[in-house]
Amino acid sequence: MRGAITLVIGFVLLSVFAVDNKAYGAFDAYGNYYCNPSNIELEKIIYRSAVNTLNDAVQSYLGLDPSPTTQKLHNYIVQSTSGSVEPTFNIMHKAKSCLESNGVDPASVAEPNSFIIKFAYAPEFGFVPGMVIIIGLIGSLVIQKKWT
Repeated sequence: MRGAITLVIGFVLLSVFAVDNKAYGAFDAYGNYYCNPSNIELEKIIYRSAVNTLNDAVQSYLGLDPSPTTQKLHNYIVQSTSGSVEPTFNIMHKAKSCLESNGVDPASVAEPNSFIIKFAYAPEFGFVPGMVIIIGLIGSLVIQKKWT
């Protein structure tokens, strides 16, 4: 009888955990960050932690490679993770937006390294510039052929 009661209680607790996927603070059971406006102090801690983690990671990276290319540094900042499924930069960006939307100035909580501000927010165009150049060249050749 005791074993059956223990089994039922265990099953109920496991079911409750499986249904409620918000496991820790502002992270769901899958490790993804979400804004929790009811706990702004936790949001401040998450933002400060993400900023400090990225600041330390960039300084460490620059210690290993003092003159990285812009693209290498951008990729490192945007893709690095620190104990979570989601990249730390995404967590920092989302926590910053969460703080701003709740009337908190993120600069009063933590300041990202100037490298993070300069290189992480650089746009990624991929193959678009090359395509624009090729289309421009083809267009100018077509126009030149029509006018001559």
